[in-house]
Amino acid sequence: MPSAVQILLITVGVLQLGVGTSLNSCILVFSFKNLKNRLSVNPTNLIYSVKGLVNIFLLLVLTTENVATILWPNVLLNRELHLTMTFLMLSPIYYNYWLTGWLCAHYCLSISNFTHKLLVGFKRFLSSFLPRVLLLSAIISFVMSVLSIWEIHISQEPPSTNSTQDAPSISVVYFIPKACRLVATILGCCLPLNLALVSIRVTTSSLIRHMTKMKQNFSGNKGPNLQVLINTTRTMTLFLALSVISYIICFVFLSGTSSYDTMIISFLPIMTFPLIEAVIIIQAVPKLRNMVVGKVCAGTRWSTEIENRT
Repeated sequence: MPSAVQILLITVGVLQLGVGTSLNSCILVFSFKNLKNRLSVNPTNLIYSVKGLVNIFLLLVLTTENVATILWPNVLLNRELHLTMTFLMLSPIYYNYWLTGWLCAHYCLSISNFTHKLLVGFKRFLSSFLPRVLLLSAIISFVMSVLSIWEIHISQEPPSTNSTQDAPSISVVYFIPKACRLVATILGCCLPLNLALVSIRVTTSSLIRHMTKMKQNFSGNKGPNLQVLINTTRTMTLFLALSVISYIICFVFLSGTSSYDTMIISFLPIMTFPLIEAVIIIQAVPKLRNMVVGKVCAGTRWSTEIENRT
C-alpha cells in the first residue's frame, strides 16, 4: 500500500499535469486561431503552438514515469523500458532548448532597431524557413537524446535486514562516452542557449540605445516601444534562466549513478518547467492573458451558479 509521502508526490504530479496541460492547451488554442486567421504563418504563433505541444507531451511522459517509479519501482529493472522513458523525457527537453533559442532570436530580430546586414539577412532567413528550422531542430534533439542515453546499466541491491522497506534498492548508472557527451552538450544545449543569450544581449543593447535617444531627444510617442522592449527582454531572460536551471538538473541526473530517491526528487522540479513556461508565455501576450482570465472567470461563475441551484 502506498505511503502518505508517495500519495502526496503522486497528487502533486497529477495536479501539475492538470494545470500545466490546461495552460498549454490555452496557448495552443490561441496560437491555432491566430495561425488560421492569417494568410501567412506568424513565427511567434508557430513557436508558441509547437512549445505548447511539446510541453503537454513532456508533462504526460514525466507524470507517467513519476507514478510508475513511485508505485512500481521494479519497472526500473526493465532496461528497455527505462531507456525508452528516458529518451522520451530528454527529446522534448532538448527540443525546448532549441524552441527557446529560436523564440528569443525571433523576438530580438522583430523589435531591435539594428540595421546590420547580418541581422537583416538572418531575419529574412528565419521568417522564410522557420518551419524547416524547427523540423531540423527536432531531428537534432532526437539524435542528442540517443547520444545522451548511449549506455544504461541498472543495478539492484537487496534491502538491508534493518530496513522496513520491502522494495529493493535500485540505482541506474549512465555510461556516456566523452565524445557523445560533448556532442550532445554542444548541439543539444550550448548552441540553443547561446543563441538565446546573444539575442538577449542584442535586445538589451537596443533597449539601452533606445533609452539614451529618449533622454537626448524626448518624444511622447516613444513610450509604447520602450515598454515592448522591456517586456520582451524580461520574457527572454525568464526563458533562458528556466532553460539553464533545467539543464543543470538534467546534467546532475545523467552525470553518474541515479538512485531511486534521486529520480523522484528530479522528476517533480522538471515537471514544473512546462507549467512555468506556459505562465511566462501567457503573461507576455496580453490577448492570451485576457483569454485565460476570461475562461477562469467564466468557470468560476459557472461553478457558483451550480452551487446556488443546488
